[in-house]
Amino acid sequence: MTNRQWFQKTTKLTYNPVKRKRDKDKTKKDSNSGTSAAAATAAHDHASSPSNLHSEIESDARQKERNELRDARRKEREERRKQFDKLQDKRDGKSSKQKKKEQKISQEERDKRDARLGCCHRFTQFLVKLIHVIDAIIGLACVIYGVFIFRFTQPAMAAVITFLTFGSLMLSTSIVGTIGFCTSICRRWGIALSAWSAACIAFFYMFVIIALLADPDTCFNYLTANQSVLFLNEASIAMIRMWLPAIYIACACLAVVETCRFFVLRKLRNTLLRYDAAQRSITERSKQQQDSNRTILTAPLLEDDQSWVV
Repeated sequence: MTNRQWFQKTTKLTYNPVKRKRDKDKTKKDSNSGTSAAAATAAHDHASSPSNLHSEIESDARQKERNELRDARRKEREERRKQFDKLQDKRDGKSSKQKKKEQKISQEERDKRDARLGCCHRFTQFLVKLIHVIDAIIGLACVIYGVFIFRFTQPAMAAVITFLTFGSLMLSTSIVGTIGFCTSICRRWGIALSAWSAACIAFFYMFVIIALLADPDTCFNYLTANQSVLFLNEASIAMIRMWLPAIYIACACLAVVETCRFFVLRKLRNTLLRYDAAQRSITERSKQQQDSNRTILTAPLLEDDQSWVV
């Protein structure tokens, strides 16, 4: 037997292709059936386990509660914001419609509106200037009287200090307030100083009324003791005592006038500051417009010059 015949015989005995194919199909079928059975059992176990279902239900309920709580907080925040806006509008004295109208107004229209001073403003300004003139006259009279009674060898120092201090305050604040009305230097600080000095003057008038009502005899005893250096006599002191109720009324009226001057001057200063700002912006805008017009007019001339140069 040759080697070739022996090799063919051994391969026929050991290698059987039909049998090998049958074995492969059987192993593939077993593996597929095993994987499908495992998946089915796992799905059955997952579906049949009550703990997983309960956990899913709980997670869904928690998520729903969180969403509801978040929506409730958002609504509450919006309501608080609306209430705060309403309170702020009431405090400012402006409604939402007025705010929208103010937002729609342009800067030019606002400047034009602020640059106009109405009749009421001019009348108020005239009254305030008149009060400044009256205060200046009263202050000048008090200063002159204080200087005259200070010339004596033994002057009544309490009266001298009172008249000089009060007169200097009235006179200086009137001058500063007039400067604040006439010029816009330092944001019209003279008007603010005059307003706060008006509060001090009103307090002084009230102090005089309270002192005279509490103990008038002390005041008249002081006048009687120092009548020679105060340019007074018995008749003038008796007249002052007789006119004491009129003095109370005059001091009260002056206190009310000074209090009104305090509030009016503060408002008037804000109006004048807006007026000054509007005037500045209008002048700057007009200058810019003039410059732009000049550039527009000179541009073609420059082009012609360049063409001639070429």
